[in-house]
Amino acid sequence: MPKKAFDNLSEENRQEMMDKAMQLYVDHPFEDITLKMILDTLSLHPTTFYRYFENKDELYYTALYRVVQKRGEYLKTHDESDVLNLFYFEEGTEPLNELEVQFTKTILSLPDEILLHLYLKSFMNETFLKVKDELRHMRYDSKLRPDVDDDLISFIFSTVQFNLVLFFREFGIKDEDLMVKQQKYLRSFFRHGLMTDSRFSEYERE
Repeated sequence: MPKKAFDNLSEENRQEMMDKAMQLYVDHPFEDITLKMILDTLSLHPTTFYRYFENKDELYYTALYRVVQKRGEYLKTHDESDVLNLFYFEEGTEPLNELEVQFTKTILSLPDEILLHLYLKSFMNETFLKVKDELRHMRYDSKLRPDVDDDLISFIFSTVQFNLVLFFREFGIKDEDLMVKQQKYLRSFFRHGLMTDSRFSEYERE
C-alpha cells in the first residue's frame, strides 16, 4: 500500500494521479512500463514519486485496490455485498467508469510474479478476513454446513482468483462471456460445498 505522504494528498489529487496511472497501465504492457514513463505521465520528480510509492508495482496495487474498494462499497450500500461474489471480472460494473473497468482487465496480462504478489500478498489478509466474516453470517443464518472449516475455506477462497487467471492463461481463454460463465460455475461449485442442501436450492432459484 502507498506511503503516508500519498494518503495526505487531497482525494482530488489522489484520484487524478490514479486516473493517469490506470491509463498508462491500460495503454502499455506492465513489463514495458519504465519509471521514466510513470514520472512523465504523473508529472512527478523521482524524489516525489518515492515519497508516495516504493516502486511501479505498488503504484499498480494502489490503483487496483482503490477500484476494488469502490466496487465493494457500492455493493455494500446496495445490499449486494457478498464476498463469495467478489470476482474482478463479473458481470455488472457499477459504479466503475470505463477506464476503471479496462484497468481491472489488465490483471489478465500481468507477469506471474506480480499476479502472485497481488493475490497472495496485497489482498490476501483482507480477503481472508472478509470471507471468514461472510461464513460467520452464513452460519448464523443456518445456511452453512456444520462441518465447514472456516479457516481452510477462507484461505482457499482467497487464492481462487489467482488460480482462475492462471486457468484462463493456460487454456487460452480470452472471451469475456466465457470467463464470466466459468466464474459463475466456480461460485456455484463453492456454494454447493458450503451451504446446506435446502439453502443452496433456494440460492439457485434466486
